[in-house]
Amino acid sequence: MASYRRRLEQDLDGWIGRGLVPAESRNAILDSVGEGRRLDAATALGIVGGLLAGVAAIAFVAANWSDIPRIVRFGLILLLFLGVAGAGAWASARGRPVASQVLLAVAAMVFAAAIGLTGQIFDIAGDPQAALRFAAVAAALLALAGGSAWTGVLALVFLGLGEFVGAGLFSGREAPWPWWLGLGSAAGAGLAIRWRSQALAHAAGVATVVTAGLLYGKISEYEAGPVVALALGAVALAAGARRAREPFAPAAGVLYGWWSAAALSAVAAMFVDLSGAVGLEASDRGVVVSLLMLLVSGAVVALGRVDRHGGVTAVGVLGLIGAGATLLTSLGVSLLTSAAVFGLAALVALAAAFVLKRRAAA
Repeated sequence: MASYRRRLEQDLDGWIGRGLVPAESRNAILDSVGEGRRLDAATALGIVGGLLAGVAAIAFVAANWSDIPRIVRFGLILLLFLGVAGAGAWASARGRPVASQVLLAVAAMVFAAAIGLTGQIFDIAGDPQAALRFAAVAAALLALAGGSAWTGVLALVFLGLGEFVGAGLFSGREAPWPWWLGLGSAAGAGLAIRWRSQALAHAAGVATVVTAGLLYGKISEYEAGPVVALALGAVALAAGARRAREPFAPAAGVLYGWWSAAALSAVAAMFVDLSGAVGLEASDRGVVVSLLMLLVSGAVVALGRVDRHGGVTAVGVLGLIGAGATLLTSLGVSLLTSAAVFGLAALVALAAAFVLKRRAAA
């Protein structure tokens, strides 16, 4: 918001000089925009200190005190959670949003730790996946109650860990369908747009990419139809975020970048499955898919340049690099030749960037 205000000040001065805007309207226009709060060094250190204090408190409570009764340990955990959550509510009521967000985030961390500590204190066996999802729900409720985007980020982190801990990757069991993370990413995206939080938008975007990957792992064993549906859904998400950038920027712009990454990955998976479904030989499949991804990635780069969105452009460039590497491998080109080709391409790209920068400066 602060950078936008500075640009607006410069634009207003130019418009006033050309007679497009009356000079007496300048202050009223700037007041309607407001000044974004800047995190100075003291505030940043305070945030880090508050989070570290929360971690220290959790570690202190987690100590195994042999001389303290179990019920007292449980009471300490409960009092710590209530105290931190109450302090967050007090800070919010006093108009201190940064302190409120830090305290609510610490409260969510305390609650997540309390679930495991309670089981340890009373020797209760539990499911780690269910515990993490329970902690995510608690963090989400705290986020909604206090309007805390940071606590919403923690909720998505807990949901993401819940998709791996206790199932699939770490337990050897078959991974479940990632409905929890999918719903969480959708809710996080909506709240990020509502609260205009880039941090929550990044978390929701990453959660969407992870959800798409987990979904592909579940549906890749079926026919190509579900993979095509996944790709079309990811493209629709990216298109929706692109349309929402103007009224809901900057959070929608962040989602646009992440959802473009999910869409490009899903389209690549769709090409791989479709090439196998039509009966292409393995030797030809890599070449065809690589050529298609070169075209799609080039289109994404062009779209990013048109929209002036660095994230989307970066996604397209990464797609070009990946498709080029895959094409060279499919053609049987040696690693040394591949390195030479990419080195030459890098030099051309750097030279073009240098020329464009000189022209812009001139």
